[in-house]
Amino acid sequence: MTISGSPDKPAFQGGFRDIIGHPRALDILQSMLLSEEVPHALLFMGEAGIGKRTVALTFAQTLLCHERQMPEGESEGWIEPCNRCLSCQKFAAQNHPDLTIIEPEGASIKIEQVRALQDKIIYKPLDGPKRIVIIDPADKMNAAAANGLLKTLEEPPSHAILILVTSKPFSLPETILSRCQKISFYPLSLSQVERLLTERKGCSTQEARLIASLTGGDLGEALSLEIEGARELEAALYTLVSETTLNDYDALFDAATAHSRDEAVMAQSLHYLSAWFRDVLVLQSVPNPEILDPSWLVYSWRHEEIRRWATRMNSHEVGSFLADIQEIYQAQVRNVNRQLALETLLMQLRDKVLSQKQKASG
Repeated sequence: MTISGSPDKPAFQGGFRDIIGHPRALDILQSMLLSEEVPHALLFMGEAGIGKRTVALTFAQTLLCHERQMPEGESEGWIEPCNRCLSCQKFAAQNHPDLTIIEPEGASIKIEQVRALQDKIIYKPLDGPKRIVIIDPADKMNAAAANGLLKTLEEPPSHAILILVTSKPFSLPETILSRCQKISFYPLSLSQVERLLTERKGCSTQEARLIASLTGGDLGEALSLEIEGARELEAALYTLVSETTLNDYDALFDAATAHSRDEAVMAQSLHYLSAWFRDVLVLQSVPNPEILDPSWLVYSWRHEEIRRWATRMNSHEVGSFLADIQEIYQAQVRNVNRQLALETLLMQLRDKVLSQKQKASG
């Protein structure tokens, strides 16, 4: 196994049975394994941190395994790697000659890495039936690297399988997207994450809901986030929609600065705002508040604050605001001014707060 960019990645060894969630994606991959018809290029796409890389590694290990475990008879079990054969041992030791993982060197995946891949991939596999390349994250390819990879995707060697992993498919050239079979991955549901948090960490129902809501289906992040950290994070994110912040220009600009300081923090802020106004839409769609089940809301502990927002905006305005959030999220790949973008969103919310006040005083 050659890992370009991150030589210290931990060893991997497991199976499909160890993967939580993603039933549709796993069914597709199992069908490929069963039919032994695997496209030369796959695109695994979905939010960051939800397990795309783990699935890619499991799929690669299974393809290369010498003694795959097959379902017996009419069994509905899955094809699994044996985790015992020489191929699986090499895989676990990170020295399988037929697997190449390309990762960013510095801030991006560079053309030199793609050229090195092209020089290697033309040769037939040494140990298994295929040469497998995992590019993760594929959206970190610079323009030259993406253009270079396109040549391989257009005329791939028959023994090669490329798996591109990305949380930002919209940032990849259409010429690359059109040459890959796309497989979508979705976050775990809040209830799934909550159940796992109570089982594995002993969280209470309320603690599990808080952590699950803030991490958006990212199980790894949910398991690593402690409850005190979650409470501090939620309190900080709540400033984005609090009347105290929106009524004070200085506080508003301070919040925009703090919550847009880098791409990861900005993404977290946009996720919080998206889930918040998704909850607003839920409240607006329930004709009788008495029948509302708190579990319908992502931020159920903020029910009263969300209810106030439901009176400030109609459903069309909320939908338009959510579309603005999505547009800003996608624009981050074009080096959008994050602070200005978040300030613009918060100013829209400030207008709604002030408008409601004016109506009340009039």
